[in-house]
Parts: sequence; structure tokens; C-alpha cells
Amino acid sequence: MTWSRIAPGRLRRCLSGANRQPKSPLLLTAFPAIAAGIALLMTASHSLAQPKPPQAGAVAPTLKLIPLAPPKDPAVELAERIAATTNRAALLELMAAGVDKARIAARLTALGYVDLAAGSTRLWLKPGSGETFRDCADCPELVLVPEGDVRIQLSTGATPRIVEASLPQPFAVGRFEVTRAQYRAFVAQSGHVVEIGCHVRAPVWKLDPTLSWQDPGYPQTESDPVACVSHGDARAYLAWLSKRSGQRYRLLSDPEWHHVAAGSAKEMADPARLCAIGNGADESAKQGNPGWTVAPCRDGFRNTAPAGSFAATAWGISDLSGNLWEWVDTCPPDPSVPGQPFPPPVCNEVEGRILRGGSWADPPAMRTLDARIVSDPGIRDQVAGFRVARDLGN
Repeated sequence: MTWSRIAPGRLRRCLSGANRQPKSPLLLTAFPAIAAGIALLMTASHSLAQPKPPQAGAVAPTLKLIPLAPPKDPAVELAERIAATTNRAALLELMAAGVDKARIAARLTALGYVDLAAGSTRLWLKPGSGETFRDCADCPELVLVPEGDVRIQLSTGATPRIVEASLPQPFAVGRFEVTRAQYRAFVAQSGHVVEIGCHVRAPVWKLDPTLSWQDPGYPQTESDPVACVSHGDARAYLAWLSKRSGQRYRLLSDPEWHHVAAGSAKEMADPARLCAIGNGADESAKQGNPGWTVAPCRDGFRNTAPAGSFAATAWGISDLSGNLWEWVDTCPPDPSVPGQPFPPPVCNEVEGRILRGGSWADPPAMRTLDARIVSDPGIRDQVAGFRVARDLGN
């Protein structure tokens, strides 16, 4: 080994740093700055962690806890749902599922619906809606009529008088007059014997002993209203229908018929509008009866027309004007008794009965709302038929 001729201090310094790189002047100057920055950050963090005293006038924040609402009682929720529902189908769906039937029934009643039996089912229908139902396949179609008050003009005396009547309960009425097909089913199933003979209108009113409901003296289809039936025949049909259906069928009273037809009063009073609502003496019928007084229009039929051939009322009822006079179960007041109640409280079996509505053979004056004729209850006439009514007590 050869020793360098360098000063001892320099040799020692070189030996001690022989394996290390000399420190950079930049690093030597940066260390103090980095240390100062770390100290500053630690001071700031400590300062943020310390709670600050509230400033003067400042409101300290508070934590608000909102309690959760207790779960709603399912029974209460269902009751509210029923009370808010106006849809009949939705209510009936709940009822069919066995849900709170009493409450649902009360809600339907409050909405104006009526609970009634129709054959083997129960229905909820609104009077005046025009919805139809029937009690059997060959029973007449029915609609519900709302209750109401009636003003009737009677012309039985020298001076017409106005009578008012109240109908406090809704009732069902035939959508059409009873048809030949429906009457035929009654005769076949009941064994009811109908006497031959029917009164005709041309050339004069007289009995034709060869005619009957099966042949009233003019052609008909099975959908035409049955003619040549007496008041007694009509009541026999209604008794059979009541027994078969388990419901109380009957004839309309005079005020009930008036109430049912009142919606067509304006059309009935205007001869030019009669052909839109029913079949009467018009230009179509005058071709075979040149001496008739007729409406100035054509309804397309010389005799009866199939049920429902003309416009129905707002309540869904057809043929209240024309086609056939309709028996009602009311006798006329006695003109010799001023102010006699109407309808009379009692009518004996042989007393005359009122017919309403006019027929295919009648002029416009006999098809107005207050037009009436009176006939012996045993008379059968080729211009007379009937319409059914049904009580809702079931």
C-alpha cells in the first residue's frame, strides 16, 4: 500500500466518506422548509379539532328527531279505501272476495245503486241508467225506474183537472211491450186457455170471432208485441211469471205509466216527431187507410212493429208511444164525484180499466202523454197489449 502525500486531515476525511455520495446542496436547503410545512399542517389540524366558541347572537344547531308514524290499521285503511271508491266494478270485486260486505253494500247504496235479485244472481243497478236485466231466458227484459213525483191531467169530466201523485220507491218496468214469443211461452207452459175472438177497427169497431192473439188480423213476427189480449189475460200472464221467477210481477198503475213516459212528452206532443219514437197512424199506414188522420211522417210500418224498432227514452224504454195500447191496473175516476182521488182506491173486477200510449192505428191526438181510453177488462182488441212492471222487494 502506498500512502498519499496528502495532509492528515484530508486523508481522514476522504477515508470516512469513501463510500458515500456528497450531500446535494438543494436537499440540505429543502429539509428545513418541509419540516416547517409539516408543523404548520399539524397546527391547523389541531385547531380544527378544537370546538369553536359560539359567536355572539348565533343559534347553536340542534338535532331534530322525527318520530316514525305507527303502521296504519289494515281495517281502517280498507274502510278508507271503500269510502273513496266510486267504481261499482271495483266495489263488487271486493264484495265477491268476501271483504267487508256490509260496508261495501252501504257504499253502493250511497252511490245510488239498488240491490236486487235477477234469476239466481244479485245485481247492483242504478235506477234510470238504462241497464237491463231479466229473471229467466224468456222473461221480459227489465230496466229500473227511479222514484219521482207525477203531475197528471185528467179529462174525465167537463173540465180537465190536474192530479199529483208520488212514487216513493224505484221499480222495474218492461223495456218493451210483451212480445208474441214471450206470450207463447206462457200459453205453452201454463196451459192458459184463451178464448177465440178479437175486436177489429175496420171498417167499424166490432168483434171478429175468428181472430186471436195468434192471428190479430194482420201479419206479425214473434218479436212484435202480442195483441188481442184482455186485462184478464195480462193478469194471468203476470201471475204465471211471478210464480216462475219468485218475484212480484204486475201491471203498471196509471201514475207509474205516466212517470215512465214523461221523458217523451215533447215528442208525443209534436206530430212531426212521432215517427222517431213509435209506430202510429202516419203516411205509411194511410196507403191502406186513406180516410185516417195521420202524422206527417213515415215510420215504415202499416201495423205493429217489432219491439224496440224506435228510439228509446233516456231510461232505456221503447214503444211507449204507439204500437199497442197498454193495459194499466187503474180504473177511471167517477166523473160524478168531484175531486175523487186518483187512482181510485178500489176497482172491482168488472169495472173498466185504463189503457195508455196509443197504437199503430191512432192519430197524433191519441198518442199524447195524457191520452187515455177505457175498456171493459174482458175485451180483446187488435190494438191492445200490455207491458210488465216488477216490484223490487226481494
